[in-house]
Order: sequence, then structure tokens, then C-alpha cells
Amino acid sequence: MNERVLIDFVTSQRWFGSKTRTVSHANVVDRAALVDDLEIVLVEIRFDTGTHETYQLLVEGRELDALGDPQTVRELVHMIRSGVTVQASEGTVEFRPVAGFAHLGTELLEARRVETEQSNTSIVFDEELILKAFRRLEAGINPELEMLRFLTEHRVPNVAALGGW
Repeated sequence: MNERVLIDFVTSQRWFGSKTRTVSHANVVDRAALVDDLEIVLVEIRFDTGTHETYQLLVEGRELDALGDPQTVRELVHMIRSGVTVQASEGTVEFRPVAGFAHLGTELLEARRVETEQSNTSIVFDEELILKAFRRLEAGINPELEMLRFLTEHRVPNVAALGGW
């Protein structure tokens, strides 16, 4: 992938968090082929201060943001339900369901992207299931995922249950 294309794409997205900083470089640090022409691509964005951020893109063919395609996001939900593990160039991508995922086997008919300003990308299925793609990745445990997993395991009322990650 062309460095200029990566910089222009990532910095123009609403989920790019460092809009006031000067980007000096961008490069692909890892990628994993999922299905057909779909892959997860990790892009490192470097700043003139010497620091960097890592962003996750879902690329299909030449499209750098395949999360707009309902069939693509249905495939991601299917991979979560199936507990698929994919080998990347440098690491591993794991899709995992929560035991008893309530929507297992349910066909996802209507998919719509949440267009409000946020740091991630969310797709709502049939007004009852949300697929949330974290865009900026950081080392360590994701606190939002861990909190939702805890609340789901303890069946806390009035909190949407985690189906998988």
C-alpha cells in the first residue's frame, strides 16, 4: 500500500484521534487474510515527534474501509460465532464467541452503520446486535472489552450483553 494513500485515508477518518499532529510516515506493520479478498491490516502512523499510533483497517480489494459493506460485516460476525483463528504475518487474529451467544444461528438481515462521531466503527444489525470495530489499537488488555465481559458474565441487568470479540 502506498504510504501517501494510507496517510490521506487514515487522517481523513472521523476515528483518527490525532488530527492536530503532523504525520511524518505510515506503513503496514501486519496483515491477515480473512476470507476471499478481505483482510485486516494494521497501519502504523508516525508523527514528527517520533511517536506513533497503530490503526486497524478492514481492506477488501482496493477499498480501505470495507466496514461499509453489509456482507463483509456479516462475515465478521460469522467468524466471531465460529471462533475462527487466522495467522497474520507477525501475529494472530482471534475471533471468539461468548458461551451461549444468544444470536447464534440467527440470520442478520438489516445492517446499518452508525454515523455519529466516535473513535470506532459500529454496525447495527436488525436493531439488536452491534458489531464494534476498534480502530486505534494499543498494547495490553482492552478495558472496554474486559468491563463488558465482566458485566455479561455477572448478568448485570440493563447492560447489553457481549456476544464475542
